[in-house]
Amino acid sequence: MRPEYVFLGLGIVSMAVGLPLADRRIPPNRWYGVRVRATFADQHIWYEANAQAGRDLTALGVLFVVLTLMLMDKVSPTAYVLWCAPLFVVGSLVTVVRSLRLANRLWRERGSDPGAHRPS
Repeated sequence: MRPEYVFLGLGIVSMAVGLPLADRRIPPNRWYGVRVRATFADQHIWYEANAQAGRDLTALGVLFVVLTLMLMDKVSPTAYVLWCAPLFVVGSLVTVVRSLRLANRLWRERGSDPGAHRPS
């Protein structure tokens, strides 16, 4: 299998996973989304952190679809993997760090005013 197809698939999966999160369509659950103490503590935190993660995953997916289509058959498979694999790992880590930082920041803010973000 060509590496371009692998990264194209990763891009499509990233978008498919990210869009429902970005649209705030995924309620708190045990299987899908940013699942940490802060996000389970408050629905507002859940939706904010997961929306951030969803936007980042969607952007990462779009980047890889475009990158694959632009570079397909223009660079060697080895060069493609050497560029795309680290880029995907870094993009994924950025997504995780950004959503966790947001969840923790909102959690700290919630701690100073426990009822501020609770749904009525």
